Amino acid sequence: MEEERKNIIIFPKWKDNLEEQAKKAMQENQFDLAYDYFLKLTDIGVDSHEVMTGKLICMMELNMQDQAEEFCEDLIARKDQYFAYYVHIYSTLLFQSSKYKEVMYLIEDALEEQNIPDHIAEQLRHMYQLSSELQEQDDKQSYIEIEKQLEEAMKEKNDRKQWYMVKRLLQLKTKTDKAIFRKMLQDPAIHPVVKTAILEYYEKLLPSKPLQIEKFNLMDTLDMPASDSILPTSFFTGVTQYLEDVQHHDPTKYQMIQFILERFAYVFTPFLPQKENYQVFAESLNFYVSKSFQLMEDGDDRQSSLMKEHYLKMIDVSETLYAAILDV
Repeated sequence: MEEERKNIIIFPKWKDNLEEQAKKAMQENQFDLAYDYFLKLTDIGVDSHEVMTGKLICMMELNMQDQAEEFCEDLIARKDQYFAYYVHIYSTLLFQSSKYKEVMYLIEDALEEQNIPDHIAEQLRHMYQLSSELQEQDDKQSYIEIEKQLEEAMKEKNDRKQWYMVKRLLQLKTKTDKAIFRKMLQDPAIHPVVKTAILEYYEKLLPSKPLQIEKFNLMDTLDMPASDSILPTSFFTGVTQYLEDVQHHDPTKYQMIQFILERFAYVFTPFLPQKENYQVFAESLNFYVSKSFQLMEDGDDRQSSLMKEHYLKMIDVSETLYAAILDV
């Protein structure tokens, strides 16, 4: 298409006539007709600011929401002298569609640019503030609705739905320390993966009071502001340091091990192997992957007796529990 445009000879009078007809149609509020004219102009490669803006206005008047948003993104990507103008139009378009998060992301990125005139920057900041306030209101209403669905999921004993609802709450700006979440953390009937999602929620909230959590008949108390990440980096690096040989000689196998390690941590956190057991746990992971994917060489079966059987069982449990929620 681009090559065809380059080969089209644009006659000035023809172009001027199309632009005049488009302008006249817009003045008469015949936006569908004006859009056809602008479309012809852009199809032959005319991309002046006036034509692009006219086409965009027609899209907005004709409720071509998706096309208008995509067109705005193309115009913004040019980063030409009209960048700030296009950002203002796009943020207005998103705001009118109640896409407040998108408005805030767009404005945050735009204000990092150096070529935003002061008067437009001020308008964008005002729109950002309004979007933030309206998004907060939406989040509060969504929070109430999702919390009700979470309670229903608990009554139904629907683990997957519980996990999904907690994850939805995690995406909201509004976060509250609710008794139901603390109760779920201590309830042996709640799926371990769901409990990890709740810990992720509290990691964002940073509660003032410690959390009590039960998993696999073990209890622990967590002080979220003072503790490491719920999926501690030190655990991953501590275990994988004993797998460097696998990483160098069999990258594919190493990647499989990493996937299983991440799933294991998500299921069992905060009850993870201690530092002094990282090496034997790494060996267990290596053996588990070799056996599961038939990567073992002749004679490797005898090594299974050297592994901690409880780690192999824990890995197997983590794979089953994780898959029950996430279907992987």
